[in-house]
Amino acid sequence: MILDILVLIVLSYGIYKGASDGLFVSVASFLSLLIGTIGALKFSNVIKGFLYETVGWDSKFLPVLSFVIAFLITVFLVRLVAQFMTKVFQAVFLGFFNRLTGAVFYILIVALVICLILSLFDQINVNYFLIDQDTLMRSYSYRYYLIVSESVFPDFFKLIQDLFAKSAELIEIPQAEAV
Repeated sequence: MILDILVLIVLSYGIYKGASDGLFVSVASFLSLLIGTIGALKFSNVIKGFLYETVGWDSKFLPVLSFVIAFLITVFLVRLVAQFMTKVFQAVFLGFFNRLTGAVFYILIVALVICLILSLFDQINVNYFLIDQDTLMRSYSYRYYLIVSESVFPDFFKLIQDLFAKSAELIEIPQAEAV
């Protein structure tokens, strides 16, 4: 089926990308987004306060700007650490191990993203009947998606939902002072 061919192509790209980047850069790419979001939620108020006090900028965009700045700083720091660790691995001649484990890690990440996309497709397909269920069940990759989605996604979505519910209250919009 076409779905299986597309999954195979995307997984092949994941193997190539992971092998060329190595484990540390692959993990850092994934974690930098996650840690960057968490760091931005935690430290955007600090940056917002700094910008407000030092620059005196009072704008409705200040919370968004401080979030973006905190996100970019966190992502930069995580990737810097990953590049350092990659150099250490190369220095002790573990470059092949780094590339092999990077390929495995990217396969897992790509498989997770494919499962997320298929999960969204499933929600749309229930309402609009884009592809017949029998056709989907003939696909090998779709059957694996069903197994992963039933075991991993409920906990994954709950974790993400809890993270943002607890952290969203940290971002406050500054109130203009009354004159």
